[in-house]
Amino acid sequence: MSPLLSRVVVAAAAMAILASACGGERSGARAPSNDLLIVGYDREPDTLNRFASHILEDIHSCIVEGLVTTDEHMNVVPLLAAEVPTLENGGVILRRDGGMDVIWKLRPGVRWHDGTPHTSADVQFTVEAINKGDWKPESTDGFDRISGVDTPDSLTAVVHYKEVYAPYELQFFRGTLPKHLLAGRSIDQATDYNRNPMGTGPYRLAEWRTGEHIALEAVPNYWRGPEYPRIKRLLFRFLTNTTTRINQLRSGEVHAVALVPWDKVREIRDLPGVRLNTVVGNGYEHVTLNQRRFTPFADLRVRRALAHAVDRDLIVRTILDSLVTVVNGPIQPLSWAYEPNVRTYPHDVARARALLDEAGWTVGPDGVRVRDGRRLEFTLITQSGFAIRESISQALQQQFKEIGVAMQVRLIDGTAISSVWFAGDFDAMLHWWQMPADPELTLFFARDRTPPAGRNINYVDDAELTELVYAADRTVDHAKRTDILKRAQRRIAELLPEIPLYNTEKIDAVPQALRGFTGNPTNAGPFWNVWQWEVSPPWSLAGRPPCE
Repeated sequence: MSPLLSRVVVAAAAMAILASACGGERSGARAPSNDLLIVGYDREPDTLNRFASHILEDIHSCIVEGLVTTDEHMNVVPLLAAEVPTLENGGVILRRDGGMDVIWKLRPGVRWHDGTPHTSADVQFTVEAINKGDWKPESTDGFDRISGVDTPDSLTAVVHYKEVYAPYELQFFRGTLPKHLLAGRSIDQATDYNRNPMGTGPYRLAEWRTGEHIALEAVPNYWRGPEYPRIKRLLFRFLTNTTTRINQLRSGEVHAVALVPWDKVREIRDLPGVRLNTVVGNGYEHVTLNQRRFTPFADLRVRRALAHAVDRDLIVRTILDSLVTVVNGPIQPLSWAYEPNVRTYPHDVARARALLDEAGWTVGPDGVRVRDGRRLEFTLITQSGFAIRESISQALQQQFKEIGVAMQVRLIDGTAISSVWFAGDFDAMLHWWQMPADPELTLFFARDRTPPAGRNINYVDDAELTELVYAADRTVDHAKRTDILKRAQRRIAELLPEIPLYNTEKIDAVPQALRGFTGNPTNAGPFWNVWQWEVSPPWSLAGRPPCE
């Protein structure tokens, strides 16, 4: 048994004694403290390798830090970098040959958890490992535009791009790979790293009990100072069912829940000792339509018919309790690149039916449309245990039925669904993208950014859109790039490769006494500044005395 687990067991025993003295009430509860914070989490990671994971990187980012991160205001801020390179500070150089050089100055005094210095050689190794092509990171976008990295000294990495790449600031958002640990090895087969990564962050893995939890412990001599992190242990308990997560928050068995399901907000809004931290998310829920797997989706008339069939206002008003807002595309209103004037698809059953008629899909004897002997029938996958998505899937199923389209629903575990979408092994999927601060669209919509090169899992193949998103990437002039991105959004709305539903309001439930927690609208996630968190005493279970 690890030292951390031993301490957790001792703490649990002490709480059991306390609960017994209180008549057994709340017997599973432990008070949050700077010694232990328990997080109810919706899924188990597929891997702890940040570059290979297909899910949110909350746990990963506690261990492995990027050169930069994004704060609660969507500003890119330096982390392992001493500063963010810009044209103004000389960190970005536009070459005459059309390429670009980015000079990353690294923060001195940073060490990997084993004491080895973090250097520019790790930046160079990361680029080479990803571009080598012998393993499958979650995305190669940006890295495949790099021709090489020079390391004039241990704290300077000069990244040479073959072309101008405007989203360069977030290139190393996921961090770097430790050269001294992984050089000469197959990263796909480096189980020791993928299950227990070497990082520079405030925490390291203490235990991963498959199907149950991940326990992290504070690293000694963290580079920010010995007083950080304030909280010594984090326990991520895997609770895939939304009701279970909320019930354990009520009972005190977990102290925090990241991304509270919107249908549970009313239940816990007035829960003693709990604060609901709300930020408008830089992401959107949508239905991905896989044009490669289900070929009828390749017909624009079919996609538009499905969009007109969806009553998004009704879904938001009823299932989602009006906690989110209907949106019409991937870039959200809080982004500087947002384009409000795009084509929209209001709920219109008559229009939807007319479009399917026009596309040659006629209503069969059982009410399902057919063409050339094929039924207009597909399967939508979504995350199991996510009650809202299950309810929305049922609503979509009924709304599509009204226009003669049969949709089956398949629920998949939150961890397993990652490999399914990455392989393109689905017809349609209800999910969200939590977007980065930079509004890059290439990763999601360029014709050559299907997995593993990117996240174009709609498999949309449009020359005009591809040209636009790449042009935006190659433009550093802010006004010109904004104009191109707005044109790209208008093109996406015309093509409708996916059905946008609503924005992702991000509501996190945390102890009222937790200081330093701000949440985050971007894919940096709520743990972006976990090193600052602190539980201010005194504290009692759920804000009440242990014995009542």
